Amino acid sequence: MYSQKDISRVHSILEKIEDIKTVISRHGTITHALADRAEARAALLMNLVAIAEQFDKLKKSDSKY
Repeated sequence: MYSQKDISRVHSILEKIEDIKTVISRHGTITHALADRAEARAALLMNLVAIAEQFDKLKKSDSKY
């Protein structure tokens, strides 16, 4: 069975994906969101980094599955 920490990490990844979708929908397209260097681009990159960190933690976890 998966640990509670692993499950929490997957939920965190899902939340970050939803945040990315929200940023993109506010700007209409991914291209417009990336063009907004002041806010949207930073938010997208921050969420991608957070997702990568969660995947790294999952990879290093002691889970046997």
